[in-house]
Amino acid sequence: MRRFLLSLLLLTGLAAPALAADFTREQIDQFVKEFIEKNPQVVIDSVNNYGKSQQEAEDKKAGEAIKQNMDWLVKNKNHAEAGNPNGDVTIVEFFDYNCGYCKQALSDLMTLLEQDKNIRLVFVEIPILGASSMEAAKWALAANKQKLYLEYHIALMRHRGTFDETILADTAKKIGLNVEQLKRDKNDPSIAQTMEENLKMASTLGVSGTPGFVIGEQLIRGYVGLDGIREAVAEARKK
Repeated sequence: MRRFLLSLLLLTGLAAPALAADFTREQIDQFVKEFIEKNPQVVIDSVNNYGKSQQEAEDKKAGEAIKQNMDWLVKNKNHAEAGNPNGDVTIVEFFDYNCGYCKQALSDLMTLLEQDKNIRLVFVEIPILGASSMEAAKWALAANKQKLYLEYHIALMRHRGTFDETILADTAKKIGLNVEQLKRDKNDPSIAQTMEENLKMASTLGVSGTPGFVIGEQLIRGYVGLDGIREAVAEARKK
């Protein structure tokens, strides 16, 4: 931080390089301290601008990664989906069943699918919140083999608390899934491979938390609410 602030002083012309080289560490520290006390807004603005430039760089990198991996995102047969399979905009959601914000996003996404019949929604499980999340994701992908993924997904998202086999099995029974078949299918090596690929792709795109959304060529990190998703969809349609 001290080096950053000294660089700031040099860039603003408040400390000439030649003079800075002659300062002792104690003198520089004192000078930086006095500068901060007298010019707090300059420091705040510089930090904010630095953060903005870093975010822009990350967004650009994510956009390039999305373009390179678009087929994986929108044509991957291992992913469950909902909405209009021929929709003009695809929303790809990276989520975890134990993520509170993902549970909030469920209502937004279901409302959007109800109101906009030209949306395709793709689900990408990234169980990053522990063993309970991993187990829930395995059961959900197994449910996709029985063509009841969306119903099971909604039921799991509405559950409060962690998951164990009893909860996952009882929830499956309520929506008409064959539980014994689920137990066999969830241990299929292809499901473990799908999960590994999902987590790898999340890392490639810079999705470090949940939820994360790819809408068009834009990456949205975190929960943005229904209006935020609608804005991204509108932007994707413009392009």
